[in-house]
Amino acid sequence: MHKSLFFISSLSLSLLFLFSGCSGETDKTVTDFELEHGIGPVNEVITLNEINPELAQRGKMIYDNLCIACHQMDAVVTAPRLRNTANNRSAAFILNYILNPEEMSQRHPVGRQLAGEYPGVKSRLGIEMEDALAVLEYLRLAAKGETD
Repeated sequence: MHKSLFFISSLSLSLLFLFSGCSGETDKTVTDFELEHGIGPVNEVITLNEINPELAQRGKMIYDNLCIACHQMDAVVTAPRLRNTANNRSAAFILNYILNPEEMSQRHPVGRQLAGEYPGVKSRLGIEMEDALAVLEYLRLAAKGETD
């Protein structure tokens, strides 16, 4: 009887560990840098200069074409509002989220929280670094209240 109980308990614990590892989440550890600055191709702190109005204008065009359907500046549609994002997150975090939304939504604590609150699709839209920098510049301008 003791052997049966021990076997069943051992089997149950083994299955628990096995299935808890099969949740679809990766077991990779998130570093301190990634916690603050996101997971993705940007792996160093970004130092920002003054806002470049021309780059921000280009960022607005990209935002209007690719982002606005889900992300509004001041309203929640299917994704979080973005007006104050540049005030609340580092430039590296924003760039990593733009460039790597799937992994951010799966591995980063903030990304997982947002994915739970806004279960819409988080797919990469084909935005490359140059365009992501333009969108970041537009978000910086919006955070200063200098956009529509």
